[in-house]
Amino acid sequence: MEEKSNDKLRSQIQSLRSGNRSAILSTLKEFRVHGHISILPYLLDLLVEQENEEIVSEITSLLNDLKDQESAELISKAIANPDYLEVQTHLVAACWQNGLAYGKYIDTFVNVIITGEYSAAIEAFTVIEEAVGDLEPNRRERLVKKLKARLNEVDDQKKPLISELVKVIERY
Repeated sequence: MEEKSNDKLRSQIQSLRSGNRSAILSTLKEFRVHGHISILPYLLDLLVEQENEEIVSEITSLLNDLKDQESAELISKAIANPDYLEVQTHLVAACWQNGLAYGKYIDTFVNVIITGEYSAAIEAFTVIEEAVGDLEPNRRERLVKKLKARLNEVDDQKKPLISELVKVIERY
């Protein structure tokens, strides 16, 4: 049984790497129904290298619909990885849309707010806003201190965003 599963996974990976638009889309649809988390790194890589908007849209939709909590760690690591910087906004947006718990990875999202593009920072704000209630009070205090300490490092466009995030965290 496991060998059949491994063969299926190899076949899916091969299809994703094929460069064949219809094969990729077919595999993405198949993954939506019968996918396993182990293919997620290949989807993330495909998202970075993909130029076809339909495929990008399908991958983004899949990420938005993830329900396996294990995938939160993989997505968070990708967000922190400079290799995925060009798709960071897509990845961060998927985090609040898929509804998984990201409190464990809150520092990743704080770093996006401080150092990321403005569009990614807005998405990270939403992820943090949703996760902050699950954090211990001392963890929230550390986040507030970090955000206040780094406020002078961010561009003027992000300062109001960070100030508002500090207020959101302090309300808990």
